[in-house]
Amino acid sequence: MKNGRESLSDGTVLQRYRCKECSKCFNDRTGTPMARLRTPSSVVATALNGRSEGLGVRATGRLFGASHSTILRWEERLAHQADAWSPPAPADRDVTLEGDEVYTRVGKNLSPR
Repeated sequence: MKNGRESLSDGTVLQRYRCKECSKCFNDRTGTPMARLRTPSSVVATALNGRSEGLGVRATGRLFGASHSTILRWEERLAHQADAWSPPAPADRDVTLEGDEVYTRVGKNLSPR
């Protein structure tokens, strides 16, 4: 049954529900990667699309009013859902994935090979 509403940072309202049998509360996001996030789904999706286009973590945070660690947590949370973000390849076709020229330093400064 309905059990109040909660507002997100952009004013979007989520309906809360309470189970009549066990009295647990939930909303439309419960059980999804977006559960317990106070940020609208559209903002998270746009920020992660920017990251996939080569925008840096700190720049993405500045653009969307979030810290760089928040952006990284969004990426980590949704990384397991990558298959849901793009359609599957046709069974009778080969797929080639190409990266761009973005390099990330891990440990030592080494020139790209």
